[in-house]
Amino acid sequence: MSLLDYAMKRFGSSGNTSATCPVCGSKSSHPASKIRQGQTLLCPKCKSMFVVPR
Repeated sequence: MSLLDYAMKRFGSSGNTSATCPVCGSKSSHPASKIRQGQTLLCPKCKSMFVVPR
């Protein structure tokens, strides 16, 4: 792994982004890395699972 790859992994994965639940419309904060990778998110209000479309 190069130094640039290491830096991008460390700094690129930090931070949160807001996502809107498609069921209840509630906005919540989720890790930006999960949203980028297309992982399933859990709405804290209605407990539904969803994936943010790209």
